Amino acid sequence: MIKTTSLEKPALYRKIRVLANRYRFRIMELTQNEQITITRLSSLLKLSYTKCSDYVRFLEKEGLVRKTRNGKEVLVKSNVVLQKDELIFGSKGD
Repeated sequence: MIKTTSLEKPALYRKIRVLANRYRFRIMELTQNEQITITRLSSLLKLSYTKCSDYVRFLEKEGLVRKTRNGKEVLVKSNVVLQKDELIFGSKGD
């Protein structure tokens, strides 16, 4: 029998679980300082466009990135500040 315990911060736990995937974390790193298209991200990560888009959707659902449309392209920008050894959730004021 698996014991479960309730969490005091379930929303934060969900964000951390989403970031635990290496590709999703890499998307966060790549979009720290600039908006990047999903097409470009998929190329940089050597992932299919569909898979990359799915990862971005997970991140967006948790409020970790924001997407904007520019014609047919979708641009992605991180909402999380990744510093050397810490994460700061929330907008960077961009």
